[in-house]
Amino acid sequence: MWRNTWLTSLTDMDGPRILRAGLCAMGIMGIMGIMGIIMACAGITHARPVRHAPPPPAPDAAPELLYGLPAACIAHVITAPLLTNSGSPIIPVTFNAMDGLSYLSVTQDRVGVYAATTHDFPVESIIDVQTIAGGDTTYTTTLNTLRISNGMAENVPALLEGIGLPHVNDRPVLGIIGYDVLGNYDVLFDFPARRMVLFLPREGGACPPMRDWLGADSTALPLLPDSTGRMTGVALRMGERTIRMEVEPGADISSLSRRDARALGLTSAMLRTDMHVRTNAGKILNGRRHHFDNVTLGSWQNLGLDVNVEKTTYSVLGMNFLRRRRVLMAFPQDMVFMTPQQDMPDDRGQATHGVLSTRTAIARMVDTPPPAGNTLLVPTDRPAAGPAAP
Repeated sequence: MWRNTWLTSLTDMDGPRILRAGLCAMGIMGIMGIMGIIMACAGITHARPVRHAPPPPAPDAAPELLYGLPAACIAHVITAPLLTNSGSPIIPVTFNAMDGLSYLSVTQDRVGVYAATTHDFPVESIIDVQTIAGGDTTYTTTLNTLRISNGMAENVPALLEGIGLPHVNDRPVLGIIGYDVLGNYDVLFDFPARRMVLFLPREGGACPPMRDWLGADSTALPLLPDSTGRMTGVALRMGERTIRMEVEPGADISSLSRRDARALGLTSAMLRTDMHVRTNAGKILNGRRHHFDNVTLGSWQNLGLDVNVEKTTYSVLGMNFLRRRRVLMAFPQDMVFMTPQQDMPDDRGQATHGVLSTRTAIARMVDTPPPAGNTLLVPTDRPAAGPAAP
């Protein structure tokens, strides 16, 4: 965890700052992540990246296609490699003058920044936030310049994620790119090709409907609003009951809140035999992993889905479902399109855990008869249980 207590001890806040913090707190939705994905101030104007000329088509792309999309139908293209395909996708970024990496999160409202020192970013106002695991407090700041490939934004409203830079291998993680940037675009998460494409569709009658862009075997779903109006959720039907789940590549495993689990008919007795799990969401959440084999999503039926049932404030459709697919989140059209999963032998990339990560909590063991002539498997001065699985 990277949040430092020096921020929460700050008391020299003037009247306007406190007023702004109060206004922001009215729009808080949630938080998850290494220290929590923060969702705040949904009414703030989105960061608008300065538009640059799109890069040339990929070398392996047909002339009429750009990154697997109809080239004549898209404009202002920004593309970045996805450096992990297990937990939260990570892309190369530049924050101010520093090169590094950034997580991607659909459900985080503003850009989040990690500070190497307490002097890196000015503290502007205090915000109380509602996290996926409970209440929290953070501070607003401003990111002078944000660059993703050929796209750049200036004076970007941001939230302080903490002091100290996480690292993936030897590269610093500078922050989290959230809905404030992504929501301006149609966003293609091409997990098989390990790239993200931000684009705007060209207007004109010659282009096919966007629902046809990913192929006939894809499915289309309307995006559903959260309580602040951000279009980030989809409806999943499990059996005869339907719930709303946030589409969140920042979570390596899908998750159900206890409220939604009850709505789907799951009882404590049914979960008692499921595997224990624990999730780092700012604090450790202990839960159970349950398997469904009757999930309906759009035109797809009888899908299998593993979910963690935990004490959270909302439910998440994470990377265990999204990986190996092409996922087009068409935010301006309030739609999401997905392809079936591809068979890929090695798709994890540089990191195996991302913003919201889960590990099994208990190494499950079953009783077996001892080998012939061996009456004691575990020394009497050592516990019988093995260590938690990594």
